[in-house]
Amino acid sequence: MPILLFLILHWYLSLFAQTFFHHRYGAHKMFTMNPFWEKFFFIFTWITQGSSYLNPRAYAIMHRMHHAYSDTEKDPHSPHYFRDAFQMIWKTKDYYYALVSHQVEPEARFDKNYPTWPKLEK
Repeated sequence: MPILLFLILHWYLSLFAQTFFHHRYGAHKMFTMNPFWEKFFFIFTWITQGSSYLNPRAYAIMHRMHHAYSDTEKDPHSPHYFRDAFQMIWKTKDYYYALVSHQVEPEARFDKNYPTWPKLEK
């Protein structure tokens, strides 16, 4: 039972980190944080998401593009332009890694105002 409770708690903390740090703070800038709290939530998100951790820059850019180009060919993960869900997921993964490695440079309007911590991100 303790293991099950730990896994459930960990899953909810991961969801909170995704929603609070990546989505509301990183992608939408719904609020501001001082440097201490930004670094705290960087680490908190990294710990709670584990192997599912996403780079905040890439997440923010892709999410902003998704809102700007929803269900068009420029939407980085619209299901309308792929044969099946697996192709969509694979293409989304490829674009995400291209953003992380700076192989693709997005429009300037998407590439700003997101949290970065280069030492942790490496």
